[in-house]
Amino acid sequence: MVLNQEAALYLPFSREDADVDFQKLETDIDDDGIERVEILLVATPKDVTDTYLNVFERAGLQLKVLEVSSFALLRTLRNQLTQFSPGEAVALVNVDCDGSEISIVVDGVPQFNRKIPIGTHQLQSALSRAMNLPNSMGADLLQGMTVPLSVSATETISGDAVNPSAAAILRMLGDLSDELRRSIDFYLNQGEELEISQVFLSGPGAGIGQIDEFFSQRLGYPATLVDPIETLGIQSFEDVPAAQRPSLGIVMGLGLREA
Repeated sequence: MVLNQEAALYLPFSREDADVDFQKLETDIDDDGIERVEILLVATPKDVTDTYLNVFERAGLQLKVLEVSSFALLRTLRNQLTQFSPGEAVALVNVDCDGSEISIVVDGVPQFNRKIPIGTHQLQSALSRAMNLPNSMGADLLQGMTVPLSVSATETISGDAVNPSAAAILRMLGDLSDELRRSIDFYLNQGEELEISQVFLSGPGAGIGQIDEFFSQRLGYPATLVDPIETLGIQSFEDVPAAQRPSLGIVMGLGLREA
């Protein structure tokens, strides 16, 4: 019934074009005395699923499971999330290559999810354009870059204009923070006494210097970089640089499925 009838009411795309799965969470009795089952629903467009399936097939690998990235990140942060009080919400922001995903989680269960089309690929392209360099050099420019916190893209430093690369990164991250703010506001407007306690940043984009402080200032919430090596107490990976650790949150969460 969930897959064939209920799912179509909540999907932003056609049910026929979606791969859907669900997990039963809990049963509750509403004010009318009717028993209702709370369901966690997951859906992706079939063409997205088929793309992954084709990649693994061409690689000669058998795909065992296809999982939403935020679920894998939740598994990595499981111990940290237990430190929050019941009903307390946190926002997981994964700045990936093709975009950024925000998931608002309460008691370990996602309540809201949105994909924003601003990721490291877009940041790299913006840097390349600002420096009049080939797109292929954007990745090198982004590595080791630090977000200037004391200026905006239109301000000056010591009388000189902000350098083009800093201005470009500020504009893109400013747009991303605005979209994250809209997503958080949308969630908060769904009911009374809703609030966000913490923002966790992961993904390759979270390795940009001072990005946690930038989002803390722009969003008004404490932002923390995900460090799965420290969180999970993995000693054999202690030599992994701090800037690379946030990008390991999802892959380690996938590995924990078998743990």
